[in-house]
Order: sequence, then C-alpha cells, then structure tokens
Amino acid sequence: MKAIQSGHTGFNRFFIFITFAIITLAFSGCGKKEESNGQAAKSGMAGQPATEVSVITVASESVPVTVETTGKTESYREVEVRAQVTGTLLKRTYVEGNVVKKGDLLFQIDPTPFQTAVDQAKAMVTQRQASVNKADRDIERLKPLLAEKAVAQKEYDDALSSKEEAVAALESANASLQQAEINLSYTRITAPISGITGKTLKQEGSLVSAGSDSLLTKIHQVDPIYVNYSTSDTEYLTMKRAMDEKTIIVPEEGMFNVELTLSDGSTYPIMGKLNYRDTLVDSQTGTIQSRAEFANPDSILVPNQFVRVTMKGAVRPNTILVPQRAMQQSQAGHYVYVINGEGKVEQRMVETGDWVGDNWIIKSGLSSGDIVAVDGTIKIQPGTQVKTVPYTGATAGTVETPETSAVQATSGAPAASKQ
Repeated sequence: MKAIQSGHTGFNRFFIFITFAIITLAFSGCGKKEESNGQAAKSGMAGQPATEVSVITVASESVPVTVETTGKTESYREVEVRAQVTGTLLKRTYVEGNVVKKGDLLFQIDPTPFQTAVDQAKAMVTQRQASVNKADRDIERLKPLLAEKAVAQKEYDDALSSKEEAVAALESANASLQQAEINLSYTRITAPISGITGKTLKQEGSLVSAGSDSLLTKIHQVDPIYVNYSTSDTEYLTMKRAMDEKTIIVPEEGMFNVELTLSDGSTYPIMGKLNYRDTLVDSQTGTIQSRAEFANPDSILVPNQFVRVTMKGAVRPNTILVPQRAMQQSQAGHYVYVINGEGKVEQRMVETGDWVGDNWIIKSGLSSGDIVAVDGTIKIQPGTQVKTVPYTGATAGTVETPETSAVQATSGAPAASKQ
C-alpha cells in the first residue's frame, strides 16, 4: 500500500514540474514577442515622414480700406417749366421722358393776342416819336425868334416842356413795346436746361396761366448726377479715431473715390467723387449726410435709383493679415500655429481686428517674418515636426493698390473655423 502511494506521489511531482516548465516557456515567448513588437513599432514611428502643412510668411503691408453703404440718385438740377403768360396751349413739341437740349421748344401758347399787343405797342411808339419830332421842330422854329425877341420867353419854355413830355411818353411806349414782345416770346416755352423731361401736366387746348397753376412739366439734369448717402455717427467716430491714431489714412481733404453697384449687381463704369459732407448729425436718423457726383453721359443713372455706394481711397498701413482658415479658437481666445526655426509647431495667441475679404487683421501676437500654418492644421499640435509648403490660396497680399482692387474692412468679424 505504501509502495502504491509513493508511486503516485512521484508521478504528481513530475506532472507539476512539467506543467510549470510549459507555463514558464509560454510567458517567456510572449515577453519576447511583445518586446519585438515594441521595437518594431518604435522603429516604424522613427521612420514616419513629417506632417505636411501649407504656410504663409506674414509681412506688414498697406491694405486698402473701403466703406460701404446705400445711396439714392438725385438730379444734378431739377427745373420747373412754368407758363409765364395766360393763354391757350396749342401744342406740346417733345416726347415725355426723352432727353431735350437747352433751348428746345417744349410748348406753344396761342401767340395771336400777344402779337396784337406788340403791334399796338409799336403803333404807340410811332405816335410818341412823332410828338417828339414835332416838339423838336417847334423848338428849332422858336429859337431864332427868341433871339430877335419876336416871341416871349414863356412860349419858348413851353416848347421845351412839350418836348420833355413827348420824350417821356416815347420812353413809356418803348417800355410797353418791350413788355409786349417779352410776353409774345413767353408763348414759346423752351427748355431752360438740357436734361430728361417729366410728365406733361397740361394738355393741348388747356388754358394755362401765370398763377399758382402754371406748372407744365419738369426737367431733370442727369449729366452729371448726384448720389446722396449717409453714414452712421458710430462709423464716423470709428473712422475719426482710426485717423487720429494713424491706423487708417484717408485721401487728402477726405475726397474719397466713390464706386456704385446698381440694383442688378453690375458696377457703374465711371468712378465718382465725394463733393459734400454735412458737418452735423441728423437728429432724427443719427447719420451724417454725404453726396458724390458722377458723370452720366449715357443716362444710365436716373433720379431716385437705389444704389450701393463704396467709398475707396483709404488705406490701413503696416497691417498684418492672415487667412481666416489659419485662425483657430479656444476658450482663451484666438490663436494660430506658428512654425519655429526647428520646423516644429508652436501655438501663438493673437488679438484680431477687423476682417478684410477672407483675411483677418492681426492687431498683436504676430510679427513680420513669422511663418503661420494655414492648411493641414487639423493634423498638428504644439511640438509636431512639420514639413512646410507655400500656401497657394488668395490672400490680401495680392492686392496692390487701393485704385485697382480695394477690399472691404468691416467691424463685424466672422467666427473662426477649426481646420
């Protein structure tokens, strides 16, 4: 019995030893495999290429600044055409809404009674001239007689007085003739200026008068033409503060170039000039009124059109711009990724200003020469080693002069987008 137990005990010990050996070998193999895998992974990471990002090198530049608002066209001159004598309107000689030139006949009033008045006035002038001639002859006849004392001094003096009365009567007759001729000329109503005619208010056969109901039509001079617009007092204060701080430079004497965008979206081909700005703020609207003048040779612009006004000519000097797509945002504020001299990424907090087209104005945080990541920022973080390629998208740096392609500066900035 003891021999059997001793056999079992030996067998058990041998079994336990074999099992322990197998387990030890298994764990040893796993450890070597994990170590091998770790080394492989480490070797693979070391061989990965650097992340590629597109970048720009920021630089200070002068950026054109524009101010946009709405405006309304207005006639350069608006002249009322009125009847200056009472009479029957015989005809209208123009087409309503057409362009007329100064001196063109517009209306004809019946001239017959006025021609009769002229003829009567001429006859009166002739009669008064005859009286003057008679007085001259009387004086010439009495003069030698007075020298011989053949007539009394009183008779000669009466002849002189008669001539003076005749001359005065002649002058009055001439004045009446002149007035009659003026009234006759008023029967031909001509255009006082060149421009576009309005609707006719009196038709042929109507009795027109020189009273309060004398308006016949209006003429609008549209070449040149005015555009009235306004800017808020807030915009004025913002611009004034920027001018005082030299962050914006405006044209001499504030004479901006003005561009118009018409209701169909097209741009008016002729640039205008600001020629008036009110010095007071309108108490009802809180705005400052301004006016620009435009040449309008083809009458494209007509009075009372609503247009979009863009004032150009101001520049923002020494400005740093970065594309909007380069801007990142966190709870701490806006930031960009800057590539340092070792080709690694740094996070740089920045203070943003207005936005200009697709770019942000950077007020602080960047300097000329800094390299800023634009595209590919979703794949990087501070400390990442990167490979840089030039950013090929459009930037404000492509703008050369305020005259060729100005860009808008707006106080309302869009939210930054995370790449």
